[in-house]
Amino acid sequence: MMGIQILTRGEFTKINLVILYIVLIIESMTLLYYIQYFSLIFTLGILVFALRLKKIRWTLAIGLPFVCVAYLVVVDYIVNITTILVFSSTSQATIANPNIYYVVYILALLVAYLLYKLTARIIFNSKIKEISNANKKWLIVVLILTMVMVYLFIYLESSYGFPNELVYINGALFFIYFLSAFIIFLLILKASKRQAEIRNQDLKMQQLKKYTASIEKIYDEMNVFRHDYINILASLNGYIEKANQQDLQTYFEKTIKPLSDHITNKETGGTEE
Repeated sequence: MMGIQILTRGEFTKINLVILYIVLIIESMTLLYYIQYFSLIFTLGILVFALRLKKIRWTLAIGLPFVCVAYLVVVDYIVNITTILVFSSTSQATIANPNIYYVVYILALLVAYLLYKLTARIIFNSKIKEISNANKKWLIVVLILTMVMVYLFIYLESSYGFPNELVYINGALFFIYFLSAFIIFLLILKASKRQAEIRNQDLKMQQLKKYTASIEKIYDEMNVFRHDYINILASLNGYIEKANQQDLQTYFEKTIKPLSDHITNKETGGTEE
């Protein structure tokens, strides 16, 4: 619950959290007895449904619960390996010893909190929002594979009675897998950044083409205007030299005035009659 609240930046109110917590407790206590670890699948489904009710995007609604579970597994391995190395004990013995239990699990909660805060900063980074839908789907696939690996590790440990040697091996394997998934995430982020740069370059190129076309249009219009201007001056000069007032008036009405109206209409955005 802490992870979901941090990763969604407080989307859930206190009442929402209480209701969701009660639903999850009832669901986990009921299903854990019958299907054991597979009850986690229903827990993830409830969290996805709750996130969608809060209008969280599908990719985040699916991804965030998986991220929380992956971090919980990481923290669990940290607890187990810490108890084995530091206290020369197993996780079962740690739970029976309250002094060791509180120290180790407070440390685990602190690590989980830091992981959630770091992930929240990454998720709400502007670069993450630029990730294409195709790449987001790949991220979901990676998270689903992570869940499969989590179940595989849990099954192996439970099958052999959680021996210390297997905890070491599974912890190392899960760390390698987790590191590989993180590297894949960075590669997807880099590829998405490159795609965003290409889209921006294409957009700038289109804008440049439009700007160039508008400049060429203005240049052509200026050439036409200059040609008309020269013709007008030549005609006016001829009428003035001949002192032909009637022809000058006719030329003004038929040529100069329509041209003036045309230019005025273009400047004001009007239409020609």
